[in-house]
Amino acid sequence: MSNQLPGGAIQDMPPSGGFAPVQYKRNLPARGFRPSYYLFAMGVFCTYGFYKLSLGQEEKRELQRENVWSRLHLTPILQAETDRDNVRRRLASQAREKKIMENVPGWDETASVYNNRHVQSTFALVPPTSK
Repeated sequence: MSNQLPGGAIQDMPPSGGFAPVQYKRNLPARGFRPSYYLFAMGVFCTYGFYKLSLGQEEKRELQRENVWSRLHLTPILQAETDRDNVRRRLASQAREKKIMENVPGWDETASVYNNRHVQSTFALVPPTSK
C-alpha cells in the first residue's frame, strides 16, 4: 500500500494500531446528594407542612364553633338587658309625661293614643267616600 498519491502528494494515514481513545467524559466528582434524596426530603417537608396546616384549620374550626356557641348562650342575657333598658325608658317617659300633663283635667298617661287596635297609616291619602 502506497501513501503516494498521483502528483507526488503523500496521504496522511492513521498510525498502525489506531488512534488512542478520545476522552470525551468529564471526570468530575459528584457534588451533593443524589436527586432522589432531594425529592424524598421535599416530600417529607411538604407532608409535614400539610399536617401542620390541617392542625391549624382544625383549631380555627373549633374556635369558630366556640364563638357561635358563646353567641348563642349570650343572646338571652343581652336581650334581657335590652328589655330592662326599654322598660326603664318607657317608665321614665311616662313619668315625664305625667309631670308635664298634671294640670290637664281628664288626662290619663296610661291610655293609648289610638282609638282602636288598628293603626292607620299616616302616608296614604284615602279619598273620602261620596254619598
